[in-house]
Amino acid sequence: MLARTSLRELWHHRVRTALAVSGVAVATALLLDMLMLGGGIESSFTQLLSSRDYVVRVTPAGTLPFDSEATIPAFSALADSIADLPGVAGVAPVLAANLEVRGRERRNALVLGVDPAEQGVLSLLEGRLPGEGESAVSEDLAGALGLAMGDRVTIALTASLGVDRRSREMEIVGIARFLYGARGELTMAVPIEELRSLTDRPDEAAFGMVRIAGSADAERIAAEIAANLPRVDATSVTGLVDQAQARLSYFRQLAFILGSVALLVAALLVGTIMTVSVNERYGAIAAMRAIGISRRSLVRGFIVEGLGVALLAATLGIALGVATGAYLERVLSDFPGLPAAIRFFVLDARSVAATALTVLVIGVLAAAVPAWHVCGKNISTTLHREEP
Repeated sequence: MLARTSLRELWHHRVRTALAVSGVAVATALLLDMLMLGGGIESSFTQLLSSRDYVVRVTPAGTLPFDSEATIPAFSALADSIADLPGVAGVAPVLAANLEVRGRERRNALVLGVDPAEQGVLSLLEGRLPGEGESAVSEDLAGALGLAMGDRVTIALTASLGVDRRSREMEIVGIARFLYGARGELTMAVPIEELRSLTDRPDEAAFGMVRIAGSADAERIAAEIAANLPRVDATSVTGLVDQAQARLSYFRQLAFILGSVALLVAALLVGTIMTVSVNERYGAIAAMRAIGISRRSLVRGFIVEGLGVALLAATLGIALGVATGAYLERVLSDFPGLPAAIRFFVLDARSVAATALTVLVIGVLAAAVPAWHVCGKNISTTLHREEP
C-alpha cells in the first residue's frame, strides 16, 4: 500500500519527476561512458597486441613498434639467438617502408615485409599469404586503386627515398586486415626478402614479434632477451599496455573526474527530489505514525519512490550512454595514426551492471536518509507543526 502511494506521488508530480529523471539519466549516461572509456583502451590494446600468441616485441633500443624509422641490423642472427631461449616458439620479423603502389592509379602506401611462415600483423579476409612475387593488400588499398584478386601492381621507391627508382611487380593473392593499420591507411604486405632487396636493407627488421609456447612466462622471456641482447629492447604485451596507458593516461584521468562528477550530480538530484517529497508530506507522515505505522514501513515506502526515479533514470541513461559512446567512438576513431583495432568506448555487461547498480544504490540512499530523519521525529511535535 505504501509503495503504491509513493509511486502515485511520483505520477502526481509528473513535471518534477520528469526533470529529476532527465537529470539523473544524463548523469547515468556520463557515468556509463566514463566506465566504457576507462576499460576500453586497455582491453582493445591488449587484444591487439596478443594476436596469435605473439606476446613479446623486440625493437631497436629506445623505441616502440612503428614508433620510429630505426631498424635492427643482422636480424637473422638475433632471431636465432631468441629462438634458442626456453619457451620461445617462433620469431616473426617485420620491415616497413612507405612506397609508391601503381595500379590503375598511383598511391603512396605503407608496405610491410613479413615472413609468410611466421607473421602476426595481418589476418586474411580472402585468398592466401603472399609468396615470392606476391602481395596481400588492405581493403582500403584495393578500393583506392580498384584492385582485385589476381591483379598485378608495381611497388617502387618514392622520390624521397632516393633517385634510383627500383621497383617490383607483384601479384595480389590476398585481401587482408592489418592489425596495426590506422583507419583508412593504405597498406600492403609482401615477403620480407622482397622488401629488403627493394629498399637495399639486407637482413634488417623494424621489429620482431616473439611467439611463446604454451604457458611460458612472457615477462621472463622479455627480460632474458633484454639482458642477453643489449642493442634491442624486449617488452611483453603487459609492458606495452602499461606504456600505452602512460601515454594515454589523460583519458583515464578524464574518465575518473567526469565519472565522479556524474556520481555527485546523480546523488544531488535524487537527494534533492526526495528531500522535497518527504518534507511536503510532513503531516501525512506524522498522521501515519500516530495510527501505528512503523518508521521502517514509512521509510520503505520512500525507498520505493527513490528506486522508481533511479530505475527510470538508469534505463534512459544507459540507452543514452550507449548512443553517446557510439558517437564519440566514431569521432575519436579518426585520430591520425590510431590503429583501427583500438577502441575507446567498449560496451560490456560489467560496465552496464556497475552503472545500473550505482544509480539504484544512490536512489535508495537518497530516499532513505531524509525519510529516516523525518519519520524519526516526535509525533506530537510534528502534528503541532502542521496545525494551521
